[in-house]
Amino acid sequence: MFQGYNDETFEFFMAIRFNNNADFFHSNRDWYLRGVREPSLALAEALAPTVEWLDDSLERRPNRVVSRINRDIRFSNDKSPYRDYLWLGFRRPGEDRSTSVGLYFDLSADGGSYGMGYYRGSRPLMNAWRRRILAEPERLESLLRPVLAEFTLYSDCYRRMAVPEDVPELLRPLYPVKGFYFERELNDFSLLKSPALADEIARGFRVLAPLYRYLSALTPEEEGDNTVERG
Repeated sequence: MFQGYNDETFEFFMAIRFNNNADFFHSNRDWYLRGVREPSLALAEALAPTVEWLDDSLERRPNRVVSRINRDIRFSNDKSPYRDYLWLGFRRPGEDRSTSVGLYFDLSADGGSYGMGYYRGSRPLMNAWRRRILAEPERLESLLRPVLAEFTLYSDCYRRMAVPEDVPELLRPLYPVKGFYFERELNDFSLLKSPALADEIARGFRVLAPLYRYLSALTPEEEGDNTVERG
């Protein structure tokens, strides 16, 4: 049962940030398991019923949902062997993260956040999204309003893509996107250290549910009337 994170959690993240080497990690593996890994597995298990209600095709097995602390350094300029943060990722097994929408929770020494979106941009998916903006703007506005009341939009946009004049103001920032996500920050450490954290994330996932279901039903499209200008 999830009881919240604790002081050991955030102390470990800070310690690994400044002692990012195998000797330190292996000497403190029990600290990592006790303070980071085990409560994260419990949180994933606590969120599983809400995730199943939202989309029963999403991965919910805690060991698959909770990220590893080891970094893949083969193709990275940063050769630090361990992450100083952790995430829970709920995605459909086997799907490319760049072509599917997912739900997540992140945690580090600085606090937490959770939300929904695309890990990378998918041009065919964003073509479909733009077509939907043009075809049914009122429906999308109704889906977005409750989300934007609680979550912050982050996006990567084409710099030189013209937004049609008839796109409503609420949707204009979401028209020229390469990818986007909605995130809610959690900087209240008393909440992060409480069992109520699971309730807060589950509540937020329910707010995101209608928009998530809409996005997950998009069919990727090649270039059409809404041709993307590179930039």
